[in-house]
Amino acid sequence: MNPHSTEPSITKETTVGEIVANNYLAAEIFTKYGIDFCCGGGISLQKASEKSALQSDRLISELNQIGKKESGLNQNFAAWEIDYLIKHIIQTHHRFVRIKTEEISLYAKKVARVYGEQYPENITISENFESLSAELMQHLLDEENIVFPLISEIAAKRKSGQEVPSDLVEKLQNELIHMVSDHDGAGQAIKEIRELSNQFTPPSDACTTYRILYKNLELFEEDLHMHVHLENNILFKKAEQYI
Repeated sequence: MNPHSTEPSITKETTVGEIVANNYLAAEIFTKYGIDFCCGGGISLQKASEKSALQSDRLISELNQIGKKESGLNQNFAAWEIDYLIKHIIQTHHRFVRIKTEEISLYAKKVARVYGEQYPENITISENFESLSAELMQHLLDEENIVFPLISEIAAKRKSGQEVPSDLVEKLQNELIHMVSDHDGAGQAIKEIRELSNQFTPPSDACTTYRILYKNLELFEEDLHMHVHLENNILFKKAEQYI
C-alpha cells in the first residue's frame, strides 16, 4: 500500500466523502475540525467549511499537504549520526504514534459500538489497540527521557576520549534489552490486530469510519515496522559500538 499516491485535485465543490475515499489520511484533518466525513460525507468542502466556521481555502491547503512529506524509505539511515537519527525518530515516528493513537482509538471505539454485535472482532480490536497505545505511550517516554539521552551521553564521551562509568554502560545495556522486548510485544500486538481484522479488510457493508479505521491500522503497522527497524537494527546497533 502506498498512502502517498497522487490524488485528484481538490476544489471547493469536491465532496468530503470523495476526498476521504481518495486519501483516507484526510480523515485526520476532518476529525480535527469536527467535520463528519462518514454520514455527512455527501456535502461539498465549501459547505463543510461554512458549517465549521472555516475558510475553505485554508482547509484545501491543509488537505493538499497530505502525502507531500518525504517518506524516508530511500534514506541511508545507517550513515546518520546518532543524535540526528534520534531526532528523526522522535519527530517522525514518536510524533506519528502520539497523533494517530488518539485518532485510531476514537474510530475503533465507534466501530466496536456500532458493529460489535454483528462483527464482534471489532470489540477485541478496540480493546487490544487501547492496550497497545498505553504501552507505546510509556515506551516513548522511556526512550525520550532515559534511553536516548543515555545513548547520546555515552557516544559523546567515547568520541571525546572520556572514560564511561561501568554503571552507565550496564544501565544502557539493560535498557536496550527492555526496549527490544517492548518492540517485540508491540509487533505481536499489531500482528494480532491484523489477523482479527482479516488483514485490515473491512466487510462489504462497512461504513466509511469502519474502512478508515482499518486503513489507519494498516498505516500504523507500516509505521511501527519502520520505527522498530530504525531503533533495533540501526540506532541500538550504533549504541552497542560504544558500550
